[in-house]
Amino acid sequence: MSPQSLTFFPSDVVILVTGLVGSGRSTFINAFLQESSQKMRVGDPGSLSTCTKKVDCAVIDLSTSSRCKRDYRLVLVDTPGFNDCDRSDSSVLHDITTWLQKSFPEGGHRGGVIYLHDISADRIQAAADSDLQALDFAFNSERASKRLVIATTKWNCINNAEANRRHDILKDHWKTLSASSTIHKFNETADAWNIISDFLPQLERGSPISMSRELSGMKEKKDKGERSHGSKREVAFRSLARLFSRFLTNA
Repeated sequence: MSPQSLTFFPSDVVILVTGLVGSGRSTFINAFLQESSQKMRVGDPGSLSTCTKKVDCAVIDLSTSSRCKRDYRLVLVDTPGFNDCDRSDSSVLHDITTWLQKSFPEGGHRGGVIYLHDISADRIQAAADSDLQALDFAFNSERASKRLVIATTKWNCINNAEANRRHDILKDHWKTLSASSTIHKFNETADAWNIISDFLPQLERGSPISMSRELSGMKEKKDKGERSHGSKREVAFRSLARLFSRFLTNA
């Protein structure tokens, strides 16, 4: 949905659902939608190009939820995937920040990031070494890391023993990188709700965001980062972390 077609409230909790192309971002969001609701489009298995071409969102009224009852709404933002063969990570980041700026021009919202990792992807060790280190560098403060959750997906694509082995590898890697963020398993609807139920208490203690200030700071850090670091994805992750850092309390 476009920002113009929705009305957002200061009490809304906003979560960006991010990850590489094919990690299952739209599938994760669909787990929260009722059968009668319009679903997010899901891409073809193995595609190197994201099916999510533009930022979209789903709004879940938690006051009517039997799984995770709260007195506010949850806004799950479906984002284009990183590592797309057709576009750069910086282009994806630009679309995300533009959508956020149009949707929440006055700030005042609480939020975080869920990063999805395809457990069935080949070369799991290399993925753990690169993407997790980039994430850790981006969300390296204790305040920011509490606003990040990692969830493994695509458990039905490989045998359970191998999936558990890979999940343990990721947990061990992430444990050495960050003590504040956690890795969850997403395989079915109940898992998605469990992830959100565990994550929300961290996000409920939020303070307003100054969107114009954050976007300006993100551009400055992005410009410096691309000159001094080799990983453009690292720059994108760091920009996301900076964007949400203003949601934190006890600054």
